[in-house]
Amino acid sequence: MDHFFPLEELSRISDAAVEVNRRDAHKAALAGGLLPFSIFPDALFGNGKANCPLQTIREKRFDTLVAILAAQIDALWCGRQGDCARAVACDVLTYASHLPWRMQQGMNVALLWLEYYSVKHTGTKLSNHRPSDVRRVLNQGETRRTSHSPPLICWDDDHLLHMAAAGLAMVGRLVIHSRTPARELIGLGWSEECQDASNLVSIPAPPQADLNERYDVVIIGSGAGGATMAARLTAEGKKVLIVDYGDYVSPDALIQKQRRPDGSVQLSPPRSDEVLYRLYKDAGAQISGGLGKVHSKFELIMPNRRKRIPVRQTINICQAKVFGGGPYVNNAIHLPIKREVYETKWAGRQPVGVDYDSLLAIMNTVNAELGVNTDVTDQQISDRSLRFAEGCRLIGEHPEPLPVSIRKDCSGCGSDNSVDSFGHHVGGVHPYAPDQPNSYLVQAMNNANPVRVSYRTEATNLRVGRNESGRPTVTGIDVVRKDERGACHRATVSANQYVVASGFGPTTKLLAQGLSRSGLRNRQIGKRFSANVGTAVYAMFDKPIWPAGSARPEPGVTQCYIVEGRSIEENGRVVEEPALENWFHFPGTVALALTGWFQHFACAMRKFNHLSMAGIVVPTKVRDCNYIDACGNVHLSLDCDEFDLLLRGMKRIARIYFAAATPDDPVTLYLPTKAMLMRNGCPATIRNLDDLDWAILEIRKRGPAFVNLLTTHGQGGTALGDVVDPKSFLVKTDGGDVDNLTVADASLFPAGCEINPQLTLKALAKLSAEKLLDRLGLEPSAVPSPSDYPSNGFG
Repeated sequence: MDHFFPLEELSRISDAAVEVNRRDAHKAALAGGLLPFSIFPDALFGNGKANCPLQTIREKRFDTLVAILAAQIDALWCGRQGDCARAVACDVLTYASHLPWRMQQGMNVALLWLEYYSVKHTGTKLSNHRPSDVRRVLNQGETRRTSHSPPLICWDDDHLLHMAAAGLAMVGRLVIHSRTPARELIGLGWSEECQDASNLVSIPAPPQADLNERYDVVIIGSGAGGATMAARLTAEGKKVLIVDYGDYVSPDALIQKQRRPDGSVQLSPPRSDEVLYRLYKDAGAQISGGLGKVHSKFELIMPNRRKRIPVRQTINICQAKVFGGGPYVNNAIHLPIKREVYETKWAGRQPVGVDYDSLLAIMNTVNAELGVNTDVTDQQISDRSLRFAEGCRLIGEHPEPLPVSIRKDCSGCGSDNSVDSFGHHVGGVHPYAPDQPNSYLVQAMNNANPVRVSYRTEATNLRVGRNESGRPTVTGIDVVRKDERGACHRATVSANQYVVASGFGPTTKLLAQGLSRSGLRNRQIGKRFSANVGTAVYAMFDKPIWPAGSARPEPGVTQCYIVEGRSIEENGRVVEEPALENWFHFPGTVALALTGWFQHFACAMRKFNHLSMAGIVVPTKVRDCNYIDACGNVHLSLDCDEFDLLLRGMKRIARIYFAAATPDDPVTLYLPTKAMLMRNGCPATIRNLDDLDWAILEIRKRGPAFVNLLTTHGQGGTALGDVVDPKSFLVKTDGGDVDNLTVADASLFPAGCEINPQLTLKALAKLSAEKLLDRLGLEPSAVPSPSDYPSNGFG
């Protein structure tokens, strides 16, 4: 998913051109061949008014977009248009409408650039070419060249030009493989139980709360920390409001339905593109890092100078943006922070009076309350996951089933990173079951004094003043709520106590800006940020893995196994190997990560049912260069040691899959690089460890900027000990603690927990809730009768 970053970076070319004198830029473009015929359209020079990049694409560059998509479709269907390129283009623009403006402008600039690149090298626009000729023009090595072919578009030679083609190809791959025709072509399957419409769960949206009332506690964020706090506080009868900027999405809202000839309905998994823009911040395209240092704006315009711009590594930051937060969309993995990490890397910043054994007891309580188990990962393992586990055991690795809060009657629908349409995940929103474990959010909505909720509601400002004793205190939170038509309604919500639990980026932004506006500060806000950074290796076996004639579900629980990190001896010294997890993704998100634009990629996707995949987890260290700024933007990178760890993880996965291969069923590995690896003039094929060693060496030469990197586990920014008092969980300032402002999300972590942070976070939130109850007093608020508020639909 890290290929999203080209669209953002290319928009900077537009910014640069606007800042350059028209006449000088005209000469530079002529000299460099960037814009033939001296044409400077509105993508580069605006008229001073706010423009809509997508409208410009619709009016002026739609045919170019269609031409690129038609070439991709032609490659996938081996010479025919198996889907309608114009319909796909409309879906691409629908998806793009949820991207940040800068990325939309990046698409606009990329289309313009590639159109004129075609003119320069072929004498005609890209949109005038046949699909096969489009592939000849936009060629990174997949298409055979002749003496008259345009030059290859190489990442090593001109990474910005490569980004233009790669960014557009990436969005095309995502959308094409989210649509029914491509899914049917590659044989996407789903277990019969999952296809049965009678198993769907539909839960109506709860009523929007009255923002003019006063509450005991207002919680910003409905994810792991916020929901845990809400469940504990409402259990004590407190009047609690949850504010969340995400929309409410019913579990069945994204499911795809096909009408059979007999009139019945058959279900298929949610579309990957819709999942991204309905459930994730910035449609899954929040990027850390970007363009290398530019000394002159002409460097972006003139090819010879542009090619010398250094490449910076980028990491895709995935954060849920939906009512229910991360627990609603993730696989509900609950792994405890290790004793060594808590006692050494958190030393001096742990919650006061809470040693590791005490924290472990709280984590065990969380697991019991949420029904965490490993039975479901043992029972709902797919043949794809089993292939990974078999390879592990053949070389002496020890895959352990992951503990998850999923009910044991789970259908194995592969809903991780989406929503569970069948109500088995005990995460965010699911049917309330009085006699079974429920998510903390659902429990809070069904306690005697149910939590009130306000979704599609963004907290924009903390109002911080002084109380009678002169201590800083929050007097209200300014919020903006959007109704179903998109109209905005503003209010200031008041309460006795406030909890910020909206995720590491939004939480850091809200605190930094709120304190600054009030003349307060804490210089440690945004620091001590770390993350579990990952990437994936894809294993395509020669024979299909599914269907295999077994009774195992397809695709099963998305992440069934973890292989712990370990120390090994390498070249006479002891080095670390990172932890691994087996993964599964539906075609749209697999399509995001593979490197080919046309044939190379299409050949891989046609073997989707031959696919097994595994991910690498690399925890970053606390470093000054990793931080969150006052606008909530994440700055994150891997250092040399972490990059080496990542490469050792790739090799560890390779050994596992090569072990799982057999003489009559060998395997080909696909590595997560930003461009195809070329060997002897052809796309490299990785079929054995010698091939892998060559590929690892090539990646190492280019550095971490050459690898697609992703994190869903950001931690830190308002760290315990520096920003949050480890005894009270109150926010600290130079003028003393803010006496009614608590933090309860992963931004609390003073260092990475080096494992999935969900369980650790919920334990900290439980501790924080107890401190808050002490401040409120244990006398419960008046519990209203059912007639005082409308039914929330969760009973």
